[in-house]
Amino acid sequence: MKRNILYKFFCFAVLLSVFSCTKEDKYETSVVRDYNLFLNGKSFKVNPGITTRPFFIYKRPSGEYFGNYMSHYRFSLPNGEYWFVATPAPAQLIPDSTGATNLNDLVIKQFTRADQQVEISAVAQYNSPFAETLNLNMLSRTGTLRLKATDTQADNSYTSIRAVVTVQRSGYRVADESFIESPLDVVRSKTTDKGGVNYTDDFVLFKTKDEQSGVNVRFELLDKNGLVVRTRTLTESFQIFPDSVNLINFNLNTP
Repeated sequence: MKRNILYKFFCFAVLLSVFSCTKEDKYETSVVRDYNLFLNGKSFKVNPGITTRPFFIYKRPSGEYFGNYMSHYRFSLPNGEYWFVATPAPAQLIPDSTGATNLNDLVIKQFTRADQQVEISAVAQYNSPFAETLNLNMLSRTGTLRLKATDTQADNSYTSIRAVVTVQRSGYRVADESFIESPLDVVRSKTTDKGGVNYTDDFVLFKTKDEQSGVNVRFELLDKNGLVVRTRTLTESFQIFPDSVNLINFNLNTP
């Protein structure tokens, strides 16, 4: 009899504890229910067939990484203050190797292949519980430099073209939308079987600061043995504008 009473008391205590925790959790966490994503001011929806996780969340004010979430489902956060960042290309811009980096130290470097757009929102402050809709506008931080040779006469002394594009910005700081102002050479080679005729190549680069901080371009023309036959340097510097293409026409085989 005594054991039975003790057992019932124990079960009651366990149930009371469970209900108490459930009630407590209810008030300590809040669900993110409403949010809007935009890309350069236009409404943006993540394809429901893919598992892209556009939301990165950091604790405020420390900037400590908290989590990376999908936009397909509602998610809950412990009540508190947070920084939110969103990007349509999370795996490319903030891969697992840098995902847990403190927001204040998070830098997206200029891609060495210059083949990746950098589109990411400014940091937005939101508090849980959420009294307002989350609105995150992902902005293009890069543009495209399109190099296009206009030669009609081939020069068969070379079989590959090495383009060296010197930029003045080597990285983008996520926390304050600033750039690392340091020069960097972005290099890419393409083979040519037409002596430079119809050569074209696209370089995705961070937007330039101003006319005085444009990008410079030179070409190294190499033979089949990898030896430089000659070089060609474009005398102008060029601006890179976000979410746009700057087409540069030039001759490789004539001055």
